[in-house]
Amino acid sequence: MTITAPENVTVETRTADGLLYRSIGELHYLDPRKLVLDEYNVRTEDIDPDEAMLESVEADGVETPLIVRPFLDGTYGVVAGQRRMLSAQAAAQKCIDEGRERDIRAVPCMVRADLIGQSAEVIAAAIAKSLQENLVRKPMVLPDVASAAEQLDLLGLSDDELKKAATTAGLTVEQVKGARRATSLPKEVKQEAAQHEFDLDELIALAEVEGVPDAMRELAKARKEDIHTGSKDKGHWKHAIQQLLQEKEEIAQKDAIRAHWMGKGLTEVPRRAWYEQPGIADRLLRDLLDADGKAIDPEKHNSECPGKAFAFDYSGEVVFACADWKTNKHKRANLARKPGELSNAEVAEKNKKEAAARDVRAKFVKKLVTEKLSDRAVALAMQVVTEMPVWYADAVSPGNAELIAAYFDEPCPASTWKRARGFFNALNARLRRNRRTLNAVFAQVAMAFELHMSRKKHWAVADGWTADWLRFLQAEGYTLAAIEKEMVAAVEKKEKAEAKAAKSRPEEPEQPGTHEAEDGRDDGSREAQSAPETAAQPEQEDDPAEAAQDQEPDGEEEDVNSEQPQA
Repeated sequence: MTITAPENVTVETRTADGLLYRSIGELHYLDPRKLVLDEYNVRTEDIDPDEAMLESVEADGVETPLIVRPFLDGTYGVVAGQRRMLSAQAAAQKCIDEGRERDIRAVPCMVRADLIGQSAEVIAAAIAKSLQENLVRKPMVLPDVASAAEQLDLLGLSDDELKKAATTAGLTVEQVKGARRATSLPKEVKQEAAQHEFDLDELIALAEVEGVPDAMRELAKARKEDIHTGSKDKGHWKHAIQQLLQEKEEIAQKDAIRAHWMGKGLTEVPRRAWYEQPGIADRLLRDLLDADGKAIDPEKHNSECPGKAFAFDYSGEVVFACADWKTNKHKRANLARKPGELSNAEVAEKNKKEAAARDVRAKFVKKLVTEKLSDRAVALAMQVVTEMPVWYADAVSPGNAELIAAYFDEPCPASTWKRARGFFNALNARLRRNRRTLNAVFAQVAMAFELHMSRKKHWAVADGWTADWLRFLQAEGYTLAAIEKEMVAAVEKKEKAEAKAAKSRPEEPEQPGTHEAEDGRDDGSREAQSAPETAAQPEQEDDPAEAAQDQEPDGEEEDVNSEQPQA
């Protein structure tokens, strides 16, 4: 049996109305199981249909015809429309698996008789049509996609109608409902987002942090880093958006605080890194003395001094100042910062980054705890449970069960030392039924790790266990934030230095009872080591009396480098 193309299939003719046309094939509805990828289809990458496309085809079938050519064995080679073919075949297979073969939808196809055969002319035409499908069709620009999604949201559809419309359009309900925020962005912002190739989800996320300085630049940088590293879960993007959301919240809090103090007649002055510049008259009260050489009482100054003012320090807290300290007869305190230590601005920035990274990490850990554990996760859990480092022993207490409950979205009684036994019975039964008993053990270990790292300024005291946990999460698919990479690098540098020093020391016989744990992971008594914060214990503020004065020549604020981790 041979298939030959009919003669003159490309000859131009006219319609009954006299319009000129050339046949582009015949429209047929074909069984998706008879479609195969044509060997001359040029698309070889980015061929897998996304979830939205699969849902759309499953719900309504393929609506844009594929270009196919018939083969001798009764199948049809898809020259253009590979992703639509794969979606239709996946939907058909689902019907078969569920015993619903009668629900398989036929696929509209333009059968090209002029592409039958293997002549050079036919092959060239097939390749050209495949290229035309992938190159000539220009995707909609991002602002138009957002505008169209917003129109769907404004139609007042029911939930079911909205879901159907969104699925047909290849969108999610969340994208449709969030499109209004995206379209509210200034035109130039939307155009810049399109230049960075943001998708609709990313444009909606940008709208959430619009107004935060450098938001576009930071998100574009994170997106580029995800592409460069092949991060499938947009790990760098998640860290960037979390930091921007944190900054947005801080801006709102500052606005409220600013309105409060300006309402009391105080002037806001900038937080300066250096005072010794011409024309600068303001200075923080902590860096000043009164006419008698004594510390200035902020409350008295705010009620009596014409120069009463305030500024925001690097942590976002209000510090009081005098707008013109010389005119108001104040004296400058002689303060200096210790050499070699971080500035308060650097410390505050690291604290913020650590807090933002902790939020992103918590979401990943929660997902990890509830899924089937890898061999790597089981090995780490068993190591911690058997070695029982100090921070793990401190974390295993009734109050911290709330964090384990949060991992599994389970109700848990309020923190108390007298909880009735068995409040996790339902969870335990579910884990046993699903062969996930080890997940409960891993959840406890994860809880202990996260509490160990919840100590204030943990980035400054990260230990070997911290590095182990972060490296483990990275191996499981988590994208480390910059501050987390710094912690791992600092620990590895310290361990290398200790190993080098150990090699240079002569070996001495070990004395009974003096053996210490390796790698600095458990080398102190429980009493000597600060206990991590628990879920039931709010983070405590620094005691100003314990902070050393900053030794910046300009009279900087208190030094926080010597601060100990908070229990």
